[in-house]
Amino acid sequence: RITHLISIIQNYQYIEWKTSKKYYLDLLKKEISFFYNYSIDLVERFLNIIPIEEIDEFFKSNETPRPLTIRINSLRNKEENFKNILDNLGIQKIFQEKFLNVAGVLKRNNIKIGSSAEFLAGYFTLQGLSSFFSVISLDPQKGERILEIAAAPGGKATFISQIMENTGICVANDKNKLRLDSLVSTIHRLGIENSIVTNLDGSFFYSKMKGFDKVLLDAPCTGTGIISHDERIKLHKINSAILINTTLQKRLLISAIDSCKKNQEKKGYIVYSTCSILIEENESVIQYAVEKRNVQIVKTGLNFGIPGFVKYKNEKFNKKMNFCRRFYPHIHNIDGFFVCKLEKN
Repeated sequence: RITHLISIIQNYQYIEWKTSKKYYLDLLKKEISFFYNYSIDLVERFLNIIPIEEIDEFFKSNETPRPLTIRINSLRNKEENFKNILDNLGIQKIFQEKFLNVAGVLKRNNIKIGSSAEFLAGYFTLQGLSSFFSVISLDPQKGERILEIAAAPGGKATFISQIMENTGICVANDKNKLRLDSLVSTIHRLGIENSIVTNLDGSFFYSKMKGFDKVLLDAPCTGTGIISHDERIKLHKINSAILINTTLQKRLLISAIDSCKKNQEKKGYIVYSTCSILIEENESVIQYAVEKRNVQIVKTGLNFGIPGFVKYKNEKFNKKMNFCRRFYPHIHNIDGFFVCKLEKN
């Protein structure tokens, strides 16, 4: 029935009877909501983002678990030791590109990877492939001072330190004190030596410390890109969740910008990311920051993904919003994700 309704909507101009297109769209929303167990409000928001010809595949992809991926820790391993460790655990390297060459996918389902000796020794860590992208866009360099403003449980912060080869400083901050144990544990397990862990409200971090070369903000969000991990998101009161999250996201992003250095000789960079595909949590938040601070959107450095929206309904965004990158589960077979890079002028 969903497929039939999609076909009617796609070919509506050729249909002779006079029932409105809105009637079929409303039917489609109800069918998807009933069949996949979503709130009507969330279905409607997805229909505004995903092309009609892709919508069924999108909802199907949210029912399918993503491949389990890991990040090889080059601080604990030498390149020549990688292959034997991976083969023994049934892990296959999937990329040769810089930074992504430490990603692997688990090919065998009968191994408890998190309790293996290699995991406990810090040879690798579990990390979703999409979460690599914000760090790759940040492009950490040896000796830099970098801040991750909402760092727990530590996957991105430790990846930053790994790329910098334990040089410079990486400040890993998180407001939630209960999450610091997992952050500190990950740092120790992976052999990170250049991290400072802080427990400050990210919204006001700039008042305590600033002047960082680069800042990463992987913002708290509604999680609409990771429904395959948490089906409770399907029935969230999405309108109130968006209001709560976007208010926090804007505050955190402004704080991240203010924490970044302002230097004519070497510009500062801020990377903003979420595991949401909603425009309100992504392009709209970036638009707010561009209007409130002297920053500009620059290319992410990612040569894959779908460009960000420059227009949504009646709202027009900065023309450089297409430099942002979007990732979808039904297209890329990874968690839904958004990445934007800002340059502080």
